[in-house]
Amino acid sequence: MLTTGCLLSCMELGKALTSELQPDRLFSRILQKVSELLPAENWSLLLQDENTGELRFELSVNLDLSLVRDLRLKPGQGIAGMAAVEQRPMVVHDVNNCDYFYDEVDKRTGCVTRSIACSPLVFGGKTLGVIEVVNPRYSEGDPLPLLSIIADYAAIAVENMRRYREIQNLAVHDDLTGLYNTRYLYRALSEFLQKSESGGEPFSLIFLDIDNFKQVVDTYGHLKGSQTLQEVAETIRGALPEGAFGVAYGGDEFVVVLKNFGKEAAQKKTEEIRSALHKTVYLSEYGHQVRLTASFGLATYPDDGADVIKLLGVADRAMFHVKAEGKDGIKSA
Repeated sequence: MLTTGCLLSCMELGKALTSELQPDRLFSRILQKVSELLPAENWSLLLQDENTGELRFELSVNLDLSLVRDLRLKPGQGIAGMAAVEQRPMVVHDVNNCDYFYDEVDKRTGCVTRSIACSPLVFGGKTLGVIEVVNPRYSEGDPLPLLSIIADYAAIAVENMRRYREIQNLAVHDDLTGLYNTRYLYRALSEFLQKSESGGEPFSLIFLDIDNFKQVVDTYGHLKGSQTLQEVAETIRGALPEGAFGVAYGGDEFVVVLKNFGKEAAQKKTEEIRSALHKTVYLSEYGHQVRLTASFGLATYPDDGADVIKLLGVADRAMFHVKAEGKDGIKSA
């Protein structure tokens, strides 16, 4: 039976976790409370990948996370993997007598695991992760009831955090293409300008418009037109270096932001994106062979403007010059 002190601690934990939405602070609080209530050699929080069902180490106490960060436990692998699949807390007093104990963590870290207590984080019938306590030091009784209460609170907190993160993601991304939206564009450019004014690096904008896109819609319909834009977004995304990002500006127009790119480097990257568009066949999975070109306008800070509106306007006008001169080309401001 849980003591009054443990119950009060669990209530405090519940209040703290369910009001926390920042991942770092949330996970730290979870393991901090586990370590206070359940003395052990080390504790870990593993989160489940929604696509693969694999568990990964998100946070550990008294365990070098860098040694296990790339380790993935398949569904049912190890005691934690089994707890996740069966969605029930488990305690193994002697891992040497456990058929599904997985010793890879011990091999990587030099730890010697003797016993493990695990409790899955389950919300709405879905496993979100597992709390794992290694070599617990039992003061009295069974650790699972207390660990299960902590895991239940943690599951609510993790789900709240995920939903909050999804809302944040939707607020700055375009529903159709998955690229950023104009709200994010203006906010990010304002931040770039502030940093650049205080001695930061330059940045460049590419304004691009798909040539003759109306013909695609007229030929294949609006749904396949939307599919084409999704595929174009993938082409743009695949051509971007780290730190750069694409924006769905509206209709068949896109903006690419190249952080720390001067005009010459931006010109080269624009040519790469143009070449990628040329080489890609669109709607091929639907039995069509659609080839596309685009008109590109390029502007660089601080050469071509000192504020967001001017830079976008300059890149936009450069793009329209390309349109007027026959399309499928690049023009710098």
